[in-house]
Amino acid sequence: MSESTCTRVFDAWINLPYAAGEVTPDPSVVARFKRGNSAYEGGETMEDVVAEMDRLDIFGGVLSKAPRDITPPFIHGTKSGEDVLRQTCERLAGYQKNFPGRFVTSVGIDPCLGYEAAKHVRIAVREYGIKCIRIIPMFTGIAIDDKLAFPLYTAACDEGAVVSINVGVPGPMKPAKLQRTILVDEVALAFPELKIVMSHLGDPWISETIAMLLKHPNVYAMTAGWAPKYVPADIVRFAERRNTKKLMWASDYPILPIDRTFNEGSELGLSGQARSGYLGENALSVFGEPV
Repeated sequence: MSESTCTRVFDAWINLPYAAGEVTPDPSVVARFKRGNSAYEGGETMEDVVAEMDRLDIFGGVLSKAPRDITPPFIHGTKSGEDVLRQTCERLAGYQKNFPGRFVTSVGIDPCLGYEAAKHVRIAVREYGIKCIRIIPMFTGIAIDDKLAFPLYTAACDEGAVVSINVGVPGPMKPAKLQRTILVDEVALAFPELKIVMSHLGDPWISETIAMLLKHPNVYAMTAGWAPKYVPADIVRFAERRNTKKLMWASDYPILPIDRTFNEGSELGLSGQARSGYLGENALSVFGEPV
């Protein structure tokens, strides 16, 4: 039996597929990822996603939805409010029920709501079984360490939820400084029991990303948004030599296709525990087993 067959492969970020016409593709993202006629524009179903996972022997994944609109660079782009939260959580919970044992669920919540965001975290976790709260600063308009986000972090920590935060220069035409990796530092210090997963690796602040992974036991990273063959060598070296339990594979479907990211991730140059950790074990350890 091969090493890849022995590994439980787990995708740390799968976006809900869009129904045809559900959204307008972000032109800057389409151009950057060169997927003009792709699933990003809609038309695939969760049945298609699961069939692809089965074909590739992918055990499960984190199924995610962050309600948002395409907006000009300095306009808040996150859809918020309890009704939006519940509608989104119900969709996620429905797919989780339809495909038992395959998915952990993750929902985007707007930290700008302050204490109300904390209430939303509790609703998501307690009523819908959400395991991960996703924050995308480029769409919320506030930085990772903004004081408005601290009620959300507090609630997530209290509820045992993971927080995933986008870091680095965004693909959409939104401000990058809100997502500078070093801003994770004081959040991790303030909430040492909160599991924080940095998404998108933090380019061009790769050294800061590695510094956060080295410094904080509760900080992790996933390669979402990167075709693995382009993952910086310093990140690969860190995962192979410094800490085998911190880096996670993530397709970020449908921004990138699952098969490409899985195939390239399998050939990333990691071996042994570093490889099995990257392809699934690390994410399962942080997010927990699917239900």
